[in-house]
Amino acid sequence: MIDLSMLTGSRLDRIERWTAMGTEDEFNSMLPRHREQVLFLDAASTRAAYELEVRNRMVCGDAWGNDPFGEGCYREVERYVIPEEAAMKKWLYRRGLPFAAEVLLLPIFGALDEPAVLTTWKIVVKYAGSIFSHDNLIVFGASVDWCLYYHHDDILYFARGRNRQVPS
Repeated sequence: MIDLSMLTGSRLDRIERWTAMGTEDEFNSMLPRHREQVLFLDAASTRAAYELEVRNRMVCGDAWGNDPFGEGCYREVERYVIPEEAAMKKWLYRRGLPFAAEVLLLPIFGALDEPAVLTTWKIVVKYAGSIFSHDNLIVFGASVDWCLYYHHDDILYFARGRNRQVPS
């Protein structure tokens, strides 16, 4: 288990560039009550989020996304080719994660000056079309028992149930 409360950043009403939450227009069109659930992490917290991912080996295979969980560190791995947005949202919903669960969104190839995002699973499902439409991205929560990997070829991988203990 990791403590996400140590992460700090900003809640923004608008953005002026692409982020893990999508394009400028996609983020700016979100309902204000939903934007309030999105925390863009500051530089120190973004570095800490990436360090959490590495330390906990959330991705334990091909980091380029062809087989992100190939080393067998999860008991279950599902691969989902995204046919269209509504079906993807339904598939994400059926992963059974609580909507209130806090999750981190980390762009795989993002520079450290790109902010990582702390939000809720509800926001990930609701805005999946914006979030999972650009570059490779991972999503994981405080339990570090599951990880979602988005590959830019419109493929989602969902892994759950750690096979071995990793330090937190």
